[in-house]
Amino acid sequence: MAGFDDITGGGLPRGRTTLLVGGAGAGKTVLALQFLMQGARHGKEPGIFVAFEERAERILANASSFGWELEALMPKKLFIMNAQPLPGLVQSGDFDLGGMLAALKLQTRAMRAQRIVLDALDVIMALLPDLEARRREIYRLHEWLLAHQLTGLITLKADAQEARDISPQALGFMQFMVDCNVILNHEVVHGISQRTLRVQKYRGSSFDENESPFVIGKRGLEVRTRLREASPP
Repeated sequence: MAGFDDITGGGLPRGRTTLLVGGAGAGKTVLALQFLMQGARHGKEPGIFVAFEERAERILANASSFGWELEALMPKKLFIMNAQPLPGLVQSGDFDLGGMLAALKLQTRAMRAQRIVLDALDVIMALLPDLEARRREIYRLHEWLLAHQLTGLITLKADAQEARDISPQALGFMQFMVDCNVILNHEVVHGISQRTLRVQKYRGSSFDENESPFVIGKRGLEVRTRLREASPP
């Protein structure tokens, strides 16, 4: 990914889990899809996108402007799983991720997937009754990802008031559990949109800890690092 590999020394940790945190419109889904697209197309690593918030059709429509041609990769190299909670779903005390993980296991084996994205995990966590249940399911998910040696990317809202009582504090323990933590910021200053990315944590590797500006352009997300800016054209 343009610029991001420079910051991290080669990209996201292979076979480990990364947490991607950001507010609405920060670019989480774009980065996640780009991660899968590049793995499938250039790295020959098939990937699965688990969508908890938007349906596959909307995700593909939103990504069409980047020229990635995601449909050409489906379904053998890229698979999008619709996993949105049903409208009006009544919370049950015994809800867990077991059924979803069983389906993912079959899909992972069928396409020999090596990468996986779980987009807007806070949406599905809102179905669980308390913090203890959320911790239990998060640990179950993390152990499943490690057992299957998948390079995982979990996206989480930084400001999730719309998702019941889920908050960064409630799921803050995830930052300590994962091997890499990336924060996306998006704000408007004096009428100008500004986006920045910061790698907060990366176990076992040196990385640039400073904020780096990025843009979402015609080809997707591109990080503007000092290293890249100093390089000749």
